[in-house]
Amino acid sequence: MSEIAIDFSRSAGAIKRLHGVNNGPVGYGELIDVSHHFTEAGIPLVRLHDPNWPYPREVDIHTIFPDFDRDPDDPASYDFSRTDAYVRSVIATGAQIVYRLGQSIEHTAIKYYVHPPQDFAKWARICLGIVRHYNEGWANGFHYGIRYWEVWNEPDNGDSGVMWSGTEQQYFELYRVTATALKAHDPQLQVGGYAACRLELPWLPNFLAFCREHRLPLDFFSWHTYTIDLDRLTRNARRIRGLLDEYGFAKTESHLNEWNYVDLADWKKKLWSPTPEAELARRAMFERAKGVEGAAFAAAALMALQDCGVDQGNYYDGQPSALLCGLFDYYGVPQKTYHAFRAFHVLAGHSRRVAAAVDGEAAGIVVCAGMDEAGDAAALVANLGAGRVCTIRLDGLPDGAAYAGETLLLDRERDLAPAASVAGLRAGGAAEAFVPEHGVLLLKLRRQ
Repeated sequence: MSEIAIDFSRSAGAIKRLHGVNNGPVGYGELIDVSHHFTEAGIPLVRLHDPNWPYPREVDIHTIFPDFDRDPDDPASYDFSRTDAYVRSVIATGAQIVYRLGQSIEHTAIKYYVHPPQDFAKWARICLGIVRHYNEGWANGFHYGIRYWEVWNEPDNGDSGVMWSGTEQQYFELYRVTATALKAHDPQLQVGGYAACRLELPWLPNFLAFCREHRLPLDFFSWHTYTIDLDRLTRNARRIRGLLDEYGFAKTESHLNEWNYVDLADWKKKLWSPTPEAELARRAMFERAKGVEGAAFAAAALMALQDCGVDQGNYYDGQPSALLCGLFDYYGVPQKTYHAFRAFHVLAGHSRRVAAAVDGEAAGIVVCAGMDEAGDAAALVANLGAGRVCTIRLDGLPDGAAYAGETLLLDRERDLAPAASVAGLRAGGAAEAFVPEHGVLLLKLRRQ
């Protein structure tokens, strides 16, 4: 038996709403729409990158500004029609937006759009046109107040040029020109990059040194990690926070804006070679991300990252049309991992985080708990180890107050369904439940 001790009298700060996603709720040319599921899970932040992949057309620069020879100050040079519809669908769910300025990934042998712009200053003016359209009403636009603007995505993504065919220094210069122009136009904009995916490369310290040397704005630094190892994810988070502080960017936010439960080791060789073994491995990996393994990992990650210096998070992917979408299938049906996000949303509604700890025998158990202003409480438990009975000790509840408790379980058979209920819980009491391997348990406590 494993014991989880929760002390509601000891504050641990606020619960960070890290359950953002990449891309909006519509896919397949608006044929599939999961907006109601986005709203139910309280998705707080949507990053726009690779929408409707593999045929992205909504937010990329070449879609909005198809003729680079035209004037960026002329509204007639832009085609915002498809982008407007896509952005509107995200805003309608209540989520905020991270707008990635650049291009979607190109796995094709021929690369069409991921090349350095012909004129960096002109490209920055085009970006300003997009900002003005969505934040200032320019060109029959809107006043959405989009806060985060990200300059490109994964320019460090290998020698194949799937995201950037230029050099490291070319990207650094593009960032310098664009970030400077955006902040000069509106200092309230939050500008960042570079959506780093190969954290072991010199790109990372070189970029931070470049920004420091040139006194560039870096309101947020974005980075990616795909892994099945929770420790690797949290180590990377702490390392990024440490590097930002070391290079003088203590106020810069850390954005983990791509992550998922997949092992990308030998990505091309192991998963995309034309062999029956690769085909089966590919299917198994993506299905695990959508199943109970991915669900338990997602819940554990959202809790473990609370203490690692991460300020915003965006799971890849939330749209119902991508291989790496772990929340929905191709038909828009919520998968196990979606229900983990829904459970975390319930927890985050009890935003005053409280102390929670597990005993030494509880390997693989991750827990987080909180209270709301009304005194109701919730605890979330993710089990990455063997199935076990967990005793959840409830300390620090208000003296004399009685609580009704309900447990909801996410496992192979249940999608966050009620498992048990108990009344009359008081300070020093306990709730007991069996949490299966790759299970997620949500305990809700309502003051009576």
